Amino acid sequence: MSNSSSHRFILVNVVPPVFDQRSGLYDLEELKSLVETYGGATIVRIIQRKRHPDPATYVGRGKAEEIVQIIQDERIDTVVLNAVVPSGQLFELEKMFWKVNPTIRVWDRVDLILHIFDKHAQSAEAKLQINLARMRHMGPRMYGLGGNLLSRQGGGIGTRGLGETNVELMKRHWRDQMKKIEEKLAKVEQDRERKLIRRKDNGFTSVSIVGYTNAGKTTLFNGLTGKHKLAENVLFATLDSHIGKLIHMNPYPEILVSDTIGFIQNLPPSLINAFRSTLMESIHADLLLHVIDASDPLMHEKIGVV
Repeated sequence: MSNSSSHRFILVNVVPPVFDQRSGLYDLEELKSLVETYGGATIVRIIQRKRHPDPATYVGRGKAEEIVQIIQDERIDTVVLNAVVPSGQLFELEKMFWKVNPTIRVWDRVDLILHIFDKHAQSAEAKLQINLARMRHMGPRMYGLGGNLLSRQGGGIGTRGLGETNVELMKRHWRDQMKKIEEKLAKVEQDRERKLIRRKDNGFTSVSIVGYTNAGKTTLFNGLTGKHKLAENVLFATLDSHIGKLIHMNPYPEILVSDTIGFIQNLPPSLINAFRSTLMESIHADLLLHVIDASDPLMHEKIGVV
């Protein structure tokens, strides 16, 4: 894959006709921040008003043709739809866009977030969680196969029966891979729970820092613990939980502080579930410390998201 910094993006938000214009623009502004975190550049932002997403192309054929022209004129690499979009609709759009850019990528919001997670994952646990989230979201799409290919009869090496289709083979492989990852994560979760129980048995009090992504959680964590964890001005800089002892508390009992993944609006449940083992630090904490950016004009909405 080429360097993401050279990627040129179109961002598309499909909203109901009565949707507030300010909210529509804000949604795209946050999507633009996600693109910048990934390392791309937003060239065009589009708001399409439709009562319901088009069942074939999500945006509608007329709007899709407009996007084709923009892709050609602006040398676009990636189109991102600000929603969770069925793979069939993404594939239909890709086919329309191939005529002007054979390497065009069409992503939904989850695809973009998963690519960001890929860039920021450091621990083996985070990488397992991302793989699980990707498999849940993409299914057969992750193998680069379109619907027509997947429906053909299996044949040749690797097939297990004359009547078995490639769809069935891929589904079995997909389920097997997911099961292996889930088993590994279950072991990680059990190890984490044992550590949490030991801490409580040893008299530690735990504080978990939570908040909207990029609200300043890691900066506060560094200040409370004396650690020097990199605090970047990007979304989802923290994917793993990090733990440190609260400094300057003697002679009081020791307090452990954890910094965890931040939240964002419209984060699909599948992504939250995939990070369940990391979020165990928050679930079992004695205190949740919610970090809020009081200068944010959307402060109350973001409090609600968290």
